Amino acid sequence: MDGRFLKLRTIVIAGVIAVFALSIHPLTPRDFYETFRSTLRNEGDPVAEELISAAQARQERTPGLNPATALLEASEESGTDLSELVEPGDYNANGDVVAMVRKAASSSIRPGLDLAGGVEFVLELEPEAGTESSLNFNQYRDLAAETLRKRLESQNIFESEISSFGSRALSLKAPLVSKDEKDKLLRLVQMSCKLAFRLVHPESDRYAGRPAPVGYEWLQESEEMPAILVSKRVEMDGKMVSEAIPMRDQFGQLRIALRFSQEGAARFGEITAANVGRQLAIVLDGKLYCAPVIRDAITGGSAEISGSFSNEEAQEIADALNSGSFPFKIKVVSVYDTAPSLGADNIRNGVFAGILALVLLTIFMCIYYLRAGVIAVIALAVNIVLILGAMAAFGATMTMPGIAGIILTLGMAVDANVLIFERIREELNRGKSLAAAIDLGYEKAFSAVIDGNLTTLLCAVILMMLGSGPVKGFAVSLTIGLLASLFTAVCMTRLIFDYALRFWHWKSLKMCHIFERPNFDFLSWRRCAFLCSGILVLASLGLFAWKGERMLGVEFTGGTLISCNYDEAVPSGELEKQLQSIDGGARIVYKTNPAAADNRKLEILLRGGNREGDDAYALADEVVGMLNDAHPQLRLTGTQVTSVGGLVGAEALRNSAVAILLALLGMSVYVALRYELSFAAVGVLALVHDVIISLGIFILLGRELSLPVVAALLTIIGYSINDTIVIFDRIREDARLSPQMSFRDVINHAINQTMSRTLLTSFTTFLVVAVMFCFGGIVINDFVLVMMLGIVIGTYSSVFIASPAVAVWHRKIGMGNHS
Repeated sequence: MDGRFLKLRTIVIAGVIAVFALSIHPLTPRDFYETFRSTLRNEGDPVAEELISAAQARQERTPGLNPATALLEASEESGTDLSELVEPGDYNANGDVVAMVRKAASSSIRPGLDLAGGVEFVLELEPEAGTESSLNFNQYRDLAAETLRKRLESQNIFESEISSFGSRALSLKAPLVSKDEKDKLLRLVQMSCKLAFRLVHPESDRYAGRPAPVGYEWLQESEEMPAILVSKRVEMDGKMVSEAIPMRDQFGQLRIALRFSQEGAARFGEITAANVGRQLAIVLDGKLYCAPVIRDAITGGSAEISGSFSNEEAQEIADALNSGSFPFKIKVVSVYDTAPSLGADNIRNGVFAGILALVLLTIFMCIYYLRAGVIAVIALAVNIVLILGAMAAFGATMTMPGIAGIILTLGMAVDANVLIFERIREELNRGKSLAAAIDLGYEKAFSAVIDGNLTTLLCAVILMMLGSGPVKGFAVSLTIGLLASLFTAVCMTRLIFDYALRFWHWKSLKMCHIFERPNFDFLSWRRCAFLCSGILVLASLGLFAWKGERMLGVEFTGGTLISCNYDEAVPSGELEKQLQSIDGGARIVYKTNPAAADNRKLEILLRGGNREGDDAYALADEVVGMLNDAHPQLRLTGTQVTSVGGLVGAEALRNSAVAILLALLGMSVYVALRYELSFAAVGVLALVHDVIISLGIFILLGRELSLPVVAALLTIIGYSINDTIVIFDRIREDARLSPQMSFRDVINHAINQTMSRTLLTSFTTFLVVAVMFCFGGIVINDFVLVMMLGIVIGTYSSVFIASPAVAVWHRKIGMGNHS
């Protein structure tokens, strides 16, 4: 190996790791109370210390109570104005001070609603004239939910929760904690972003100082500019704008460049051609921004909005235009700070499960692969740094299912190392030197590693581009994990091996093994496997049809929201257990409204509007009575009942379904190009098989389809196709190297050759998931249960369904010779 090239690779790899490692700081949140002390005007302020002691006492009485909520409750109980204790700032209430401290104490990665709480806006929608019918309003409410979701995604907030709230409102929850973030989001939410191109009266100056004639109104660009007479008739609106981009002109002035759709470009050309010499006013949300004179017909399909913008305002307007306009006005009814939906115990359980799973994975790799296993563990550690650094750098949100997904990604990341190590072992068994075996191992494993990761990455990119909400958030995490895994497995481990050969003079590489020379006839079990799979698929589909909406979680169905005032908080996990007899999927949230007198609320979301024979208020009375009896310290009062919609709207479901179908199609095209059509068709068939059976068994166990379960099913797709492609890659290689073998023998040989890798990868991933299932707590229980089912079924389908199906496709199951 050329020494300079080795140094260059070392510098590049070390540089990449350093960049992402620096992005992580600070990795862990600071102690909330210590952070509060650091913001005080006077160090050791006795009033502040008394508040901290009172807050800590509340936490002792109520295990799992968030320190921010405890401090807020303690300050309000004592009547203390926190803004007088801390350094000066823009604080309107104690909640603003607490939000500032939460922001200062937070880590570099944005925590999700479940881990750190956030903000909730209750938004009342006021339709324009002509949209008052209930049917139209319901359609516009769905449009509003999707438009708001897009606006949040433009700020890299993918883990928001948006649902209908009563008959005329929406509830929007986002993982934001600082006052600046809340104010910015509030501005973005309230923008109707109704863009209108309207002609200016040709004799506007002549009407100066007089009432506007019929069909016109006076609009003023700024206080320094004279008002002009603008037609109320809209020549063209923002629906025909395909893209809005903030930019600077040659004089450094901010502009918002507009690009029209094909229909919009044609319409804009007609307007400008027919009105050369007149002014065309650009009006956004009723405000005049500019009114340039039309010199010539503009047919290029673009225009500009000029005006006095700040950088932030220009970006907000562009983001809002890109996400779409509202056909109504939005009124903010109330703003709440929401506490974490998970208690401290749940979070600790999840973190403990993750650490334990990684420790066990490390021990296994080091014992089974010895020195090579140590290299894999080093790569795994770097993988963690890269994933966390990328999430911090790109502003991704970390949720508890996200933590589970990252840990799972690490379990799957071992796959590439296992594949490479098994190839190295094969070459060593053929008598190759260690250096030659390492070169050939990486060379022969490269195509399978790249194909498996690229197909999953293709799936993730399509989901990221076309999906919305939780699907897009999942795709972002998956993409980061895949790229990090590829980098460490292909680049970094190879670099370590090169150093071992060059400087440590390794001559051998011992490893344990499961099978010496496996020679099982897997294809002989094909008929039994096909029959079993067919029965399971049909039974699963029948179960879905029978269950119907009953298999859906509250995120999809919506339900009844019971809101009460409370005196002393009880951990949400205890309340959820108490409500198991009424609704096993009940969601509990504590929230505060600094601007209201009764500012502490407990919200209970139950699936479905009513139970048979009871109305919503009878249900609420039963729930409140049950909780007050079990936990007298709650003292629930002031019960309010509201009907709410699902967190995932119809438009989001459609977009996500289309994204998933296109992802499967994209994966099929890639596999077809790399292999052939039969491999692609069979691979996708196996994916559908895995998802249907995994979900069927999951529903049969009495579980519900929720957003974390959707993320788990998407993960199964990525995991299963990777497993299948490894076998396909070996089938292709063996068919090329051994043309004298029958196709049946080629497939059996390929499955046997990859059997160690298949079992090891499945075992290591299953080990991680099983630990999370046992110790991770109820919050991620559904997610990891689906993954456990998916790992087993995906491994089974790769061996007994996908590979034999290729042979059946080609009618090459017979024992004769086939090329």
